[in-house]
Amino acid sequence: MEIIVFPSGTKIYGYSEIPKYLYYLVDGTVETKLFRKVQEFNSGTFGEWSLFNLLSQEQVISTSEVTLYAIKPEEIFNFEHTQKVVKNIIPSIAKRLLLIDSELTEAQELPTYVGADRMRFFNKAHPGAYKITDAIFQDILQAKSLYASGYYKEAFEIIVKLMPQVVTEDLRKEVMIWHTLLSMVLEPEKAEIHFRRLNPKEYAEYLSYQFLVSFFKGGEKQEILDIYMKAGLHIPSETIVTMEGEVASEAFLILRGYLKAVKLFEDKEVLMSIVGPGEFVGEGAIMNSKIRMATLYSISPVDLVPLSAESIEKATLTNPGFILKICESQLKRIIQVKQLLEIKNQGNQIQRTIMAINYFQPIFGKAKVNVKDIAYLVDVSVERVIEEVRRKGHKIGIDGSIS
Repeated sequence: MEIIVFPSGTKIYGYSEIPKYLYYLVDGTVETKLFRKVQEFNSGTFGEWSLFNLLSQEQVISTSEVTLYAIKPEEIFNFEHTQKVVKNIIPSIAKRLLLIDSELTEAQELPTYVGADRMRFFNKAHPGAYKITDAIFQDILQAKSLYASGYYKEAFEIIVKLMPQVVTEDLRKEVMIWHTLLSMVLEPEKAEIHFRRLNPKEYAEYLSYQFLVSFFKGGEKQEILDIYMKAGLHIPSETIVTMEGEVASEAFLILRGYLKAVKLFEDKEVLMSIVGPGEFVGEGAIMNSKIRMATLYSISPVDLVPLSAESIEKATLTNPGFILKICESQLKRIIQVKQLLEIKNQGNQIQRTIMAINYFQPIFGKAKVNVKDIAYLVDVSVERVIEEVRRKGHKIGIDGSIS
């Protein structure tokens, strides 16, 4: 680590560069430009791209004389101010992510609605959709907490009460796995019988079933499965995770499946991004704005772990490597949003459509990406999207989803 002083007007790093250092701003102000958005900062970190050998998507210039800690990536855990710097990385990147997100939002030219209207718009397009705050999910979390604390009978009683309430087949299977696990714990002499009631062909993809197999047959312990079984949730497709305008209390680590971030306006859902396995989402709201900037819902079955601001703060002290995983996910989302902005700004309508289809092509068939999503995103007709999707050999379902 070294202390560097730059005069006003110095370009610290620019677009498509890999910065040499992670910078921590001690004194002065810098200006960050992301695509066309510019904002000034007088605290926090920047240059985080260096930690992951990623090309910068921003330009950072000093707007006054600045004093910086310049930390080499390999030194991040080995200097006297490590905790102070690591603590600032997530909120610092989150501010810039919100900045570039706001440009994508403004590009849609959508009016702002609040409260019940958004829920009404969502229910109109997705009747009967769950919300992650619904009692059924909170009951599952309570059962998991009881299980983790050794109160197996009490956890089992909650699961038994849930079974008649489950509507979707996907969620019914998740509850059945928990019913089986707790039955095996409470009746170990019948464990084999309980275990064999679940057909592996139907349940193999469920993380809870993977834990069940490990629990019954033994094998290498997987920390992420332990965390999921204690505090994670399995949600079916079209479950609302966050609603735009609501107060934020949690971020989420996505273990399996895909979430779609949208802005809601009457009969339109304007796509902002799609979040997939291994990514974090919602950390910007709990760290900075405190208000959800987009509606986020599942477009496939999803396994996720809710994370409070306190748990992230604790991880800064106990598991800084985990914090860096969140940071890498944030930076990759900035890259994704910039790609979407570049697509939207293509002048040729056909080229714009083709680029958008290519962008989402890797998840066709894995999650519900609709022709309307692409049409609204790049401001072309649905018919244009259908024509280009079919030209590329993809199929379109009755509901407009692409496979």
